[in-house]
Amino acid sequence: MPAPIRRAKAGNYAFLLSGLLILFLLIPLSRSFPALAENAYLMRITLQVGYSALMLLGIWSLSHENNRFRFGLALALLAVTFTTLNIFYDSIAIELCLIAVVLLFSISSAVIAAKHVFGGTLVDRNLLFGAMCVYLLMGLIWAILYGLIFQFLPGSFNGIEGVAGKAPMDTLLYFSFITLASLGYGDITPVAPLARTLAYLEVISGQLYIAIMLAGLVGLFLHDRR
Repeated sequence: MPAPIRRAKAGNYAFLLSGLLILFLLIPLSRSFPALAENAYLMRITLQVGYSALMLLGIWSLSHENNRFRFGLALALLAVTFTTLNIFYDSIAIELCLIAVVLLFSISSAVIAAKHVFGGTLVDRNLLFGAMCVYLLMGLIWAILYGLIFQFLPGSFNGIEGVAGKAPMDTLLYFSFITLASLGYGDITPVAPLARTLAYLEVISGQLYIAIMLAGLVGLFLHDRR
């Protein structure tokens, strides 16, 4: 008799997916209120609260793995701490620490989710949620990197209007995802060598991920049918 198909040990990626969607929608929805959109301080705090919400929801995707869950929980608590401190103390150092924590959490979550997606043995809803999370995390990671380049290397992008030397996060996400999907509308263009390098690396990563993911999911689906 054939060996029974076992489910891959993975967390509930619906939580991580919910956190990502909340983060992506929070800033555009906030801009719908003129009083809030014109206040750079409130917009920054809103984004940082979105980061904290993403991480607090995302750690539950690691609930089946004790060590990774503790690591994710520590990063989430750090994010909440830095966000709280930045409410009372407007410090670039604190903000950069928060960005570094979010970037580390996003990279770790993407790697863990990718291992579960490509190592899965059965196509189910959780596996599909995990595949979506990896793609969205890739866009978020590159958006954060673009933001750091914009902040420390002024003039790296044409078409992005910064506020106090920082690019709006919704604009960075827009550019990141159209680059990841190889759309390239041309309204925003990287001009600095580092920005261009990151842009074409994102295009390559997005195309390879979709090709490999689709091939893997189709293979699992056909295996389940048999």
